[in-house]
Amino acid sequence: MDEIADKSALGDDETRLASLGLEQAMKRNFNVWSLIFMGFCTSVTWEVITSSMAQALMTGGSSSIVWGFLASSCGALLIAFSLSEYASMIPTAGGQYHYVAALAPPRSRRVLSWIADWVTIWAWILSALAGLFANTLLLQSYIILFSKEYLYQRLHTSLMLVAFATWCAVVSIFGIKLLHRLTFLGIALHIGGYLTTMIYLLVAVRPKISATYVFTDLTNLSGWKSDGVAWSIGLMGSALSLTNWDSTLHLAEGMKDASKKLPRTIWGCVATSSLITFPWVIALSFCITDIQAVLNGPVGRLAPLTQIVYNISGGDLSTTIGVTWFFLFLSTFVGGPSVLTATSRIVWSFAREGALPPIFGQIHPRLGVPVNAIILCWAVISAMSFIYVGNETAFYGISSGVTVVMIFSYSFPIMIDIMYPVRNENLPFGSFQLGRAKWPVNVGAVCWSIYLMIFMCFPSTIPVTQINMNYSVVIFAFPFVLAGITWFSYGRKIYKAPFKEDSD
Repeated sequence: MDEIADKSALGDDETRLASLGLEQAMKRNFNVWSLIFMGFCTSVTWEVITSSMAQALMTGGSSSIVWGFLASSCGALLIAFSLSEYASMIPTAGGQYHYVAALAPPRSRRVLSWIADWVTIWAWILSALAGLFANTLLLQSYIILFSKEYLYQRLHTSLMLVAFATWCAVVSIFGIKLLHRLTFLGIALHIGGYLTTMIYLLVAVRPKISATYVFTDLTNLSGWKSDGVAWSIGLMGSALSLTNWDSTLHLAEGMKDASKKLPRTIWGCVATSSLITFPWVIALSFCITDIQAVLNGPVGRLAPLTQIVYNISGGDLSTTIGVTWFFLFLSTFVGGPSVLTATSRIVWSFAREGALPPIFGQIHPRLGVPVNAIILCWAVISAMSFIYVGNETAFYGISSGVTVVMIFSYSFPIMIDIMYPVRNENLPFGSFQLGRAKWPVNVGAVCWSIYLMIFMCFPSTIPVTQINMNYSVVIFAFPFVLAGITWFSYGRKIYKAPFKEDSD
């Protein structure tokens, strides 16, 4: 009976793709559970907070971590609901840029979807780079703390990152069926690390900070005179921790019965991650008894949670590694390969429609994956890792830069839907609809996105110097410049946006 149901679902998927002008090219190895687990493993919400909370501690203190996460959860859920409706209508690997193509006015459909894709590709390349970078810094933090002879060099960071990226590429190429099963290992590591860190901190830290401090403290070590500005800048960690869940969108063409089940993986991942992580954030805040001791520790800015556990345990090796190793394994075996896989699917989808050289739009006949697209993503990520050797501050700007670019990629189709509410009659609604809640949800999602993008571009400390400059604006501008150059050089001549109406 299950086999018959699977065939029926596959037929429905192929029919919907055909109605959108696309052909089924990849095997559908994923179901709703494996994809929602992948969403957890690529967003890695509590893990990302631990690796990026140094900025929140400096610019907003405990209240920025606690209430900032709650605000970020509400904003992310609004965005997820909006994109879930589009995903139900258009369950394709292109994700955001396909939504833009479907929702934009006919005259500007081609150029707007072109821009949307370059932004989405860039967001995911940055996301893969930032995740591998955090993984590398965690491993290096162990070496720095427990190998006194080791001399830290940024070149080592870049070389280790390339090694991690190579491993992820190998899994993405040869282990796509295994990746489906590895998501279950990933969720076990995700939950195991969550419980281990929370229980250890709550038991080991005595006395704890008062509730008044946890919920009202606004530590401002940023130099900004306005505490409100500082608090808003401190949202970076929380906002970053609630991105990357759209990995499920870009694997839509590898999911069975995608139109009906894909929306559940999107809003379900965001809602569940938020509900689970909020108590963890509160517990963490009660246990950070000395902010300066964390920030000024040997690895306090590289891996804050590792520094916290190191301080609490009195420098004990087994405790420090035993409590913090979960993220390293999760990123190496599940999160990293999943992010690289999702990135390659966006590149493949764009190339399939003629916007990139045809070689990147090919599916390997035996492996059933876009091998060339994966290799291209690996090469770009590996090359970019060496930025860290020449400019440490530019590389750290990726953390805030990826948040800005990713949030824009989410909000772009929503903005178009608000400004141009004329429906394409060739695209009927899917099974997930917002109904009367559509307008307030979309407006709320866009307002939150604009707020985040503005403050993520602010320097985290002032006065601004070459060392502490925030490069988010430069990072955000890059895909628009690239889209403009490629559009006028060849895109406007060869690119045909998907889902064009008959009257176009």
